[in-house]
Amino acid sequence: MQMVAQNVSRSFGSTRALDDVSVALEPGFVHALVGENGAGKSTLLKILAGAERADQGQVLLDGQPFAPRSLREATERGVGLVFQEITINPALSVAENVFLGQMRRFRRAGLLSNRRLERAAQEVLDSFSAGISVSQPLTSLDLGQWKCIEIARALASRPRVLLLDESTAFLNHREVDSVLSAMAALKRQDMVVAFVSHHLAEVERVADRLTILKDGRKVGDFDAGTISRDEIQARMVGRGVSVTASTGGSARLHGEPVFSADAIASAPRLAPMSLALRRGEVVGLAGLKGAGGERVMELIAGVVGPDNGSMTLAGRPYRARRPAAAWRQGVAYLPGDRTAEGLILDASVLDNLLMARPPRRGPFFDRGRAARSATELIARLRIKTSSKDARSGLLSGGNLQKVVLGKCLAIRPSLLLLHNPTRGVDVGARMEIYRILRDEAAAGLAIVVLSEDLHELTTLSDRILVMRRGEVAFQIDDPPAATEDDIIRHMT
Repeated sequence: MQMVAQNVSRSFGSTRALDDVSVALEPGFVHALVGENGAGKSTLLKILAGAERADQGQVLLDGQPFAPRSLREATERGVGLVFQEITINPALSVAENVFLGQMRRFRRAGLLSNRRLERAAQEVLDSFSAGISVSQPLTSLDLGQWKCIEIARALASRPRVLLLDESTAFLNHREVDSVLSAMAALKRQDMVVAFVSHHLAEVERVADRLTILKDGRKVGDFDAGTISRDEIQARMVGRGVSVTASTGGSARLHGEPVFSADAIASAPRLAPMSLALRRGEVVGLAGLKGAGGERVMELIAGVVGPDNGSMTLAGRPYRARRPAAAWRQGVAYLPGDRTAEGLILDASVLDNLLMARPPRRGPFFDRGRAARSATELIARLRIKTSSKDARSGLLSGGNLQKVVLGKCLAIRPSLLLLHNPTRGVDVGARMEIYRILRDEAAAGLAIVVLSEDLHELTTLSDRILVMRRGEVAFQIDDPPAATEDDIIRHMT
């Protein structure tokens, strides 16, 4: 089966998301779509999957026009799509989420056979080594495991074409390996596989071909191995891109203490832990999911309360009984799931940027100051939006991430907590975010970064705390000199 997009164009209001783009996806090949945020990758993938309609051009499936009226119709015709954002229904079981929309397959005389359903779901999950049991409650699983369930859902319909939109963005190293291995296995089954990723290491590992997009137009198609990573990055952003590591440990460690934690604990995920942060210091947290880093962030951010121990902020006792209290005291938190925890997609870009601390004139909302603040943040973070008043849900994933970061910076925090700050962000925007964070640290902001991107940690951090089984297993005092293997060795 071949899938072809011919001269496809798509606009959203005044924004031209795709402009006369053609691409051919062949069976037995893994095809990567790469480009900056807003380049049109996700829009193209959704048009191929039938989730969006092109304004001009057409999609052909085995030479026949493909324009399904719904995702269900696309699935019935053998095309599966895994969205970038989480679409799990937490009210359902693991097996029910895997076969969402296909439950009739397991009914006889109107009765649901849970045994057949669970057995079939487990077989799909095991087919790409997801490491998930259908007997586990969804609430016990993390975001990466939820994403694996979504991939299993797409595979459960036995597609001939599988399209994945940033599907590794929420995954840890083991889970990424599982997904990439699954893609390679599907290629060997002569399936059409296409995916969007900002991680060029993933592209280099599994892609046979790649298409580079920039500003809604196709830059070119390339066979794997015929173009270097530096050239891919340069063609994506229209200029050379370089990564400069942090200047390292001792430069910022002489700042004034901003935050301290003394023996804070949260059983069973975090053993008693002490931590001190200084002005201008960037502390990285590394570790596998469940190792304790997430719980450290949640305790400081007021998402959960400590079982024992104490904290201070700017020399005063600190305890936030809920996140709003933490924000009021100058602790900003960028969560790991931006759409569920960090944004209101139906609200405007301005409202999202300023929701944590709306500017006021007396008891009234100051619209003039709000407009100026939002315009300044949009320009500073280079958020691609048609207007500050545009609905946030129209933005690409990476630009949504910038809006959440802008919301954090808008309150002028004394402590900034970042959970995977560049998840779903392209290489050019990632460098811009790193520059902004370094500038904020140089101005005295204390920053904690929890990231599954180990290169990100070594690039940003002055020191890295490696978490394992709820404890700090090791401290890396010179992150630029550490390799990813060094960090992984202490994580496992």
